[in-house]
Amino acid sequence: MAQAWGLSPRGARRSVLIAAGLDADRWESPIHSFTEEERIELRAATSAAIRVYERLLNAI
Repeated sequence: MAQAWGLSPRGARRSVLIAAGLDADRWESPIHSFTEEERIELRAATSAAIRVYERLLNAI
């Protein structure tokens, strides 16, 4: 997971941080620097974004 986080585009990391209610300026922070609670919020925000994109993809 750490490598995937680090290789993700800056905008994607910032968007997920914002959606999770975290500081977008932490986009350069390694994933292990987030607390377990923050990581749970990041997972939930990412899952929600995936569902939205899947709905859009299916609509197209």
